[in-house]
Amino acid sequence: MSNVRRILAVVLAVVLCAACFTACGNGGNDSTTAPASSGAEATGIAAATSIADLKGMKISAQTGTFHADARAQIADVQGETYPDFTELLTAVRSGAIDGYIAEEPTAISACKKYSELGYLRLVNNDTGFTATAADVGIAIGLKKGSDLLDKMNEVINGITEEQKSQLMEQIISIKNGETVESFVLESEEPENPTGTLKVAMECAYEPYNWTETSSDEATLGAVPISGEGKDGQNANGYDVQIAKYVANKLGMKLEIYAYEWDSLIPALDSGTVDAIVAGMSPTEERKQQIDFTETYYESNLVVIYKK
Repeated sequence: MSNVRRILAVVLAVVLCAACFTACGNGGNDSTTAPASSGAEATGIAAATSIADLKGMKISAQTGTFHADARAQIADVQGETYPDFTELLTAVRSGAIDGYIAEEPTAISACKKYSELGYLRLVNNDTGFTATAADVGIAIGLKKGSDLLDKMNEVINGITEEQKSQLMEQIISIKNGETVESFVLESEEPENPTGTLKVAMECAYEPYNWTETSSDEATLGAVPISGEGKDGQNANGYDVQIAKYVANKLGMKLEIYAYEWDSLIPALDSGTVDAIVAGMSPTEERKQQIDFTETYYESNLVVIYKK
């Protein structure tokens, strides 16, 4: 992506705060439209027009993520961070928190599934909160000095922005039970792999990655989760399809391993896995620990809330 396009991406896609729209409830209204009319005056997060309106609310985020840093920019923010997105979703639906910060695809997927949820997009303005394209983008994490970096960048740079967007739409569709015949981004598995690409992700952060059990009907493109005690479990999601595409293009066999968020980088550092493909942003702090490829997706940040 050129410097000009990166600047535009930051200006248009980043963070906080004119809360400019809501609701994708009631089956998933177009999230780019104006707030849906409910016949009642909006209150709470739904009525927010700036970051100042979120002052003192219980806004949560996943521990150890840039979302948690974004949360800290809210004045007198209440509540706490949670270790994974499943707990965040449960907390907001139960009313334990007012909302939580996530990427827009996560919000769209959640709102399609639960009609009582809505979300507000967080956009840059002059409030003093800033975020870089790296903060809102996601990239593949690699061990420092990995010889896979240039090879993976070549593959990623060959994926168009239109393909990235369409793939995310398809992933959200299949997660919500809709039929998708084939993915816009596909490649043939190598008949004679030159090696194995071991990839780590949470398998608990839909639509980027999730787990399917043996009792579920495997969705299009699902990949078995490797490791002890994972028999009968598959992984799928945007990250899975990117990992599969990259592995195929490199002529390698793909293996996916499930780790908790805080264990992803240690697993990479130890050599247990070769790469992290887990919706991870290539922040400056993380770049001190590991290398990152070019971003394979960029998104807006949002606050998901219960209407």
